[in-house]
Amino acid sequence: MIKEINFDELKDIYLQLSKVMPQKPIDEDELLIDYKTQQCASFHRGLELLGNAKEFLVKAKLNDDKVAIQVALVYIRVYSMNLSGFFDAFKEDADALLKSSDWPSIPEDYKIPAYYSYPVK
Repeated sequence: MIKEINFDELKDIYLQLSKVMPQKPIDEDELLIDYKTQQCASFHRGLELLGNAKEFLVKAKLNDDKVAIQVALVYIRVYSMNLSGFFDAFKEDADALLKSSDWPSIPEDYKIPAYYSYPVK
């Protein structure tokens, strides 16, 4: 079973870290995530739009409607790019947090402590 990711919680943690971790605070405008938007709703809307476009493609293919197939593929491309951008913003902001502070070195033999219950595999 896949666990639901609370993107709003992740966004809030990023925002908190951006204010306390960096050597100099990161300006929210320099980050890519829209910190005023509900990220979970945005993600689910993106998935819904992609799913609708996929269903459109299935129906267009059944009807052998080449114009509709082409339009559906364009929609799938656009909605996939939007979702890619959604995740890219989280990656870029993580990079900004990593680069903006003086972090301790991670030992080569570092293992995540068991009390974090982090699934390694």
